[in-house]
Amino acid sequence: MPKPTHPTRQALLRHNTANEKKNLSPTGLRSRSRLGPSAEATPGDSLELSPAKGRRLIWIRIPALFLFLGSVWVLYNLFTDVRFRVSEVSISGTKLLQGAEIERLVNVAQTSIFRVSSKRLEARLLQEFGCIKHVAVTCRLPNRVFVTIEEHEANAVWESGGRYWWIGADGEVLGATEGPGDLLVIHDLQALAPEPQGRITGVPWAYALELRQALPSIRMYDYASDKGLMVYVTAAQWPVYLGYQGNAGEKIAIMKALVEQLAVKGMDVEYIDLRNEQRPTYKKR
Repeated sequence: MPKPTHPTRQALLRHNTANEKKNLSPTGLRSRSRLGPSAEATPGDSLELSPAKGRRLIWIRIPALFLFLGSVWVLYNLFTDVRFRVSEVSISGTKLLQGAEIERLVNVAQTSIFRVSSKRLEARLLQEFGCIKHVAVTCRLPNRVFVTIEEHEANAVWESGGRYWWIGADGEVLGATEGPGDLLVIHDLQALAPEPQGRITGVPWAYALELRQALPSIRMYDYASDKGLMVYVTAAQWPVYLGYQGNAGEKIAIMKALVEQLAVKGMDVEYIDLRNEQRPTYKKR
């Protein structure tokens, strides 16, 4: 019986190579010969630009470069031209605030109008002045800034330790002020609210305004927690305790009549107590 043969690896490889050459398509050979060397070019070779194409791209980009440089030049001139520096700040709508206070905080004189941020200035004014209800900052070319303000209504001023604060409805603190102006002033005798914030409670604000209407010549009252509102009369400065509530007109009428009687009698009075207008009292010195 013949023995089995075992072909070597080299013989198998030679056999496969011969088969591949037999199966090679003549059409493929002809196509490759027709296309020439370019048929074997790699894909990357087709992306290379010729010198002529590169020059055309450069000439196309030059106008864009000039446009960019021109835009930069225009912006530079707008930001540096003296014609666009703020020369006027117009302020309207203020009753409590002074124009100088607004200008000091806005501080945009001789600044390029293109650098003025309306929103930022509005936020700064609202944060600084509690009496401002609404503010609008508007810029107009070439160099004008308009500040339009709407204020809360201040009814009185609270004084404590020589400092002043505007007071709105029901004791709402609207912000600090340098002086009382023509408003009703309540003096804090006991340092009850030396740094007021939010609302000052306990003080009869509505009653104080009624007293101001009943006695327009008096616009300053002292306040103490045990006596309420106080006013001083005659050259001797007699203190009159007016309390926290009551009929303001009736109390003022009683005070005037009683002061006149005591003055006629030549009496020296330590105080007059009208906290209860039904039972007015006084104490002699």
